[in-house]
Amino acid sequence: MLSESTVAILKKYFVFDRVFDLVEYDLNMDQLYQELKLLRKDHFESNYRFIFLHYDTEYYITQDSPGITIINLQKILESLDISNYFCLVLTQQTLQKQCQQARDLLSTDVCSIKTITNLLHTPCYPSVENKNLELNATAITKKYLSLNRVGRFHRQTLVALLKHKNLLKFGIVSYLGNDHVTNN
Repeated sequence: MLSESTVAILKKYFVFDRVFDLVEYDLNMDQLYQELKLLRKDHFESNYRFIFLHYDTEYYITQDSPGITIINLQKILESLDISNYFCLVLTQQTLQKQCQQARDLLSTDVCSIKTITNLLHTPCYPSVENKNLELNATAITKKYLSLNRVGRFHRQTLVALLKHKNLLKFGIVSYLGNDHVTNN
């Protein structure tokens, strides 16, 4: 979700119908295809953009190729004959290289999808309101907490390093790709 001030900045430079939050389409990219299909035109104004929000929810097959979300987005744009020129991804990561790779693999477009790395959009999950909860310091028995729901390479590496250094016993570690690592 973008703040009103961020939307105002975007409107200063671009014409767009809406902002697509890719998290909403993570499990149903066909829905994104259908919504983009409705907005597709034969010609766009030069400053028109399809704007996509991209969070740290990318899934990678290998570390040297684009993530699945970027690959699927590129496939959708190619199938709808929407030029990458009219696409802008706002992200918290550096994805320009991946967008160029996706273009090279899946498109004949001369442009790659343009990315802007920023922290202008709010996190995927809103913060929980503090209802005067008190911290019970004596109930804390571990030195750290490492939650790794989605199995990604950097998380796999961290869990492997903690295990190798015999540090798992000092924390609470979860890792979807390795269920037996969870400590209590």
